[in-house]
Amino acid sequence: MRMSSLVCLATVALPLLLGGCPRPANGVPAGADPEKVSRAEFDLAQDDWKHGRLRSAMEHAQKASSADDSHAEAHHFVAILYMALCQIENDCRWDEAEKYARKAVTADPEYRPAKHTLGVVLIQEKKYDEAIVILRPLAEDIIYKTPELAWYDLGGAHLEKGDADHAIEALTKAVALKPSFCWANYRLGLAWEKKGMFGKAEEELSNAVEPMDPACRNLQDAYEARGRIREKTGKRDLAKHDYETCARLSMATPIGKNCVEGYKRIP
Repeated sequence: MRMSSLVCLATVALPLLLGGCPRPANGVPAGADPEKVSRAEFDLAQDDWKHGRLRSAMEHAQKASSADDSHAEAHHFVAILYMALCQIENDCRWDEAEKYARKAVTADPEYRPAKHTLGVVLIQEKKYDEAIVILRPLAEDIIYKTPELAWYDLGGAHLEKGDADHAIEALTKAVALKPSFCWANYRLGLAWEKKGMFGKAEEELSNAVEPMDPACRNLQDAYEARGRIREKTGKRDLAKHDYETCARLSMATPIGKNCVEGYKRIP
């Protein structure tokens, strides 16, 4: 029997109540320190996350969040886990992710990673203006340790909103801060494409797949986008090669299927 159960039994006067000690709404046992309970649950959540136990990590993270409203890290971790569930299991609950990201920012207004997460979640919810209001000050914050990521996501918000000029401005800054940031090059290519500047778009998409980093070499989206642009500009052989490379990476993804169609389309 766990110590918490022993304490519980010792405080019960009537046999009818042996089912458990009364607990407040936050789930913290009577007499326990909410901060310690939250920290313990948070540690369990992180351990489950490291071992790939996503649902179990979520359970402990939510308990940590519930136990202590001031535990910004716990609230933020729940938001991160909701994002992971969407990416890994296609279980997307962006409203819940937003709720916990906002709880983290409320608990600690100086907690910059939580602000960044909130901005990313708002983009997923198509709340682009709200995301921009959060991400621009973060990108310009001299204390933030990864401003290139903030510029990247700010550029993404502008791009999704249809504002290619501001997207180019933000994404150019992301690339300047981190020249090998292939995802920023990719988005920059899309922004130039939106403006009809196909030469610049092709150049940036080429930059996206040039770094030796395997994550860049295997950036399927960039090959598909470059193939599309090369097809538009009459470079059919190069376009077909891009589509072939893209399809070779995976034919199961939506992008891969587009590339198979593109390859078939070109004589």
